[in-house]
Formats: sequence, C-alpha cells, structure tokens
Amino acid sequence: MNRNSKEDKSIRMHVLNTSWFDKKGNLDWRQLVGKTLLLIAFFLIVYAIGLYFVRGQYHIIGDWVSNRLGFMGIAIFVFVTDMLIMPMSVDLLFPFVLDWDPVPLLLTMSISSALAGCGGYWIGRLLGKLPFIRQLTSSFSADGEKLINKFGIWAVVIAGITPIPYSTVCWMAGMVKMNFAYMAIASLSRFPRMLIYYLIFKGGLSFIFV
Repeated sequence: MNRNSKEDKSIRMHVLNTSWFDKKGNLDWRQLVGKTLLLIAFFLIVYAIGLYFVRGQYHIIGDWVSNRLGFMGIAIFVFVTDMLIMPMSVDLLFPFVLDWDPVPLLLTMSISSALAGCGGYWIGRLLGKLPFIRQLTSSFSADGEKLINKFGIWAVVIAGITPIPYSTVCWMAGMVKMNFAYMAIASLSRFPRMLIYYLIFKGGLSFIFV
C-alpha cells in the first residue's frame, strides 16, 4: 500500500463510507453541513413514506410505544444506542413520540444521551487497550484521534450535533484520555441536538397526520 492510499484511508470517518476530511486532513465544514442536511432529509423522506403506509395504525403504534416503553424505556433505548457502537439511531423514536409532552421527552432523551457519551468515554478509557475494543474502533481510530487532537472537547460537540458517530468519538475521547470533566461538558451538546432534530421531524412529518 503506497503512502497516498494510506492517507486516503486515514481521512475516512466510515459513516456510510464517506469522508468528512479533505485531502489535507482538515475537517471539511461545507461538506459536513451539507451531509448533515442530506441525512436529515433522507430520514424525513424514509419516515414520510413508511408512515404514510401505516397511517391508519400510526396512533396504535404510538400508543404501543408509550405504554410499553414509557419514559424509562425511551431512556434505556437512547442510553444503549448512544453508548455502544451500533448501526442504530435515536432518531428512530421521533416519529412515534411527537405527540408526547416535548419538555420531559427531550430532557429524557438528552440526559440519557449525554450520560451514554460519558459511559462510552469510560469504555474507551478503561477498556481501550483490549483487542476487541480496538477492533471496533479500528476503522475510525486514526480519524477520531486526529479530530480530538485538533479540536479537543469541540470534537465531542461536533459529533454530538452532526452525523459524525457520537458514541465512537466518546470512546476515542476516553482512549486518548481527554479530561473527563471537559468531555462531560461537551456531551451537553446532545441537548440542542435533540431539540433541533425533534423540531425538524415535528414540522416535516406533521403534514402527513393533519
């Protein structure tokens, strides 16, 4: 493998196999914002199509989520999803909880997500040298470490708001031994993130169920 191919590989964030960095290794802000908007639009379109076909059962599904999960179930789902590295998103919940009281809902999701980031930090901090942890983060480790070294706690903030994998960045923050207090403060970026995405989904999907 030549030097150029190694550099190309090192600038991949491995989110849908797309790169968030330019060839100089700098974060491409224009691309990051554009892909954030595209990802939100993608979720909206998929949800709109899917929910259109279950329109008659939408409230039944919503009631099931409310009765079976409740706020405790929501908290557990968000915590597990945002602490572990897995191909899932907390955004899966939004279509079915848009009728809930937004204040306790968003507080529950935000607090759970922030705590999950802290949990991921300690996974990386305490278990980062284990082979299976390094395997899980191998496709991201070079980029994540570069991101954290360059932006410090702002790397967690950026990941907390954008599609850059939040859980993985939190794991990497632990592996490079970022100051935990700073990391915990940075994880509060999940509060505005949840609010922004909730409002987008609320506005974007409400026309289906008028």
